[in-house]
Amino acid sequence: LEKPGAPTVEELGRMKDDAAAKGATIWMGFNKNVTKYVTKGREALAKVPGGDFTLVHHNAYKADELAECFERNAEGMLKNMA
Repeated sequence: LEKPGAPTVEELGRMKDDAAAKGATIWMGFNKNVTKYVTKGREALAKVPGGDFTLVHHNAYKADELAECFERNAEGMLKNMA
């Protein structure tokens, strides 16, 4: 997915539930996916069978603020970064 992932928090939640019910994994676009530390991490991960690579953010958004964030960034990551 590309941020914000869905027009509303509720729709994003439904997509998460649908994916879980089908055993699917959803990946959210991350604008630092080409930085050196991510590239090196992915290269190291390729050498570890069954390994996992997790990126964690420290944004200060609270759950009740997410709907506004999704609305404000509704155009998506690629257009937002252009």
